[in-house]
Amino acid sequence: MRTRRTRVAAAVLGVLVGLGVPARGEEPAKEPEKPADAAAPPTYVGSDDVCGSCHTDQAETYAKTPHAWALAASTRPDAERGCEACHGAGQAHVDAGGGKGVGGIRSFARTVPPTERSAPCLKCHGGDKTLHDFTGGEHAKSGVACTDCHDPHKGVGEKMLVKTGPQLCYGCHLDIRAKFALTEHHKVDEGAVSCLDCHQPHGTRNPRLMRAANDRTCFRCHGDLEGPYVFEHVPLVSEGCQRCHEPHGSTGRHLLVRQQVAQLCYECHTVTSTSHVQPSYRDCTRCHVSIHGSNTDPRFLEQ
Repeated sequence: MRTRRTRVAAAVLGVLVGLGVPARGEEPAKEPEKPADAAAPPTYVGSDDVCGSCHTDQAETYAKTPHAWALAASTRPDAERGCEACHGAGQAHVDAGGGKGVGGIRSFARTVPPTERSAPCLKCHGGDKTLHDFTGGEHAKSGVACTDCHDPHKGVGEKMLVKTGPQLCYGCHLDIRAKFALTEHHKVDEGAVSCLDCHQPHGTRNPRLMRAANDRTCFRCHGDLEGPYVFEHVPLVSEGCQRCHEPHGSTGRHLLVRQQVAQLCYECHTVTSTSHVQPSYRDCTRCHVSIHGSNTDPRFLEQ
């Protein structure tokens, strides 16, 4: 009988505990505190005219850009329409009377971290195949944001660039600009070749933001030198074009990294016939004309 009563008491106690009734001698359980009221959702102005009433210059130039018509569709949500698609909800900014950063408005000033400045752009443009590697690319890792090259209010052309042609790249790459001023150079300043013909500025898995790996970028124009050859010039295969050539500009002919051809060749061919170190042999490619590779002679001589 006692065992049965014990079982019943235990069952009742289990029910009471499950219902939250405190056991004898225990403090009654405190009710959980109610969470604080959630922050009010951001309020959107919903009209670019409101922004334009203060920012007249930006509004006038913005109206001529592809962004103006692309972001104006009434079917777009408030958070993805007009000025607020990039700058965020603007009602608090308007109510506060304006001011940089006032009311939580998003600023694209240089003092803002690059990742924050690029985030609104990538929200729409991140799906573009040319931007898949942007966040891991050399430009992003070096602190370059989208707005350093593109101006969404008054940029030039379809891409809304800050500057056109190589001048945009020269703004940071002053050393490369100097090389294009040398006697031998790819005709970038002349407009025959563009930086974008070789480099993918938005990021790529290849070194130096090259559009293709393993000298494939060079062979897009210089296909006659690609091979394969029966007799390969080893440096071309193992080290690539830049072992001998400076692609941007050089004082040596054919964009060679050394002014004298023999000086370049001797860097690898340290064991050379005594007769070949005389001044008359300093132009190695006069005889070894197929220097990139040959299908007929292992010494790359013309047959």
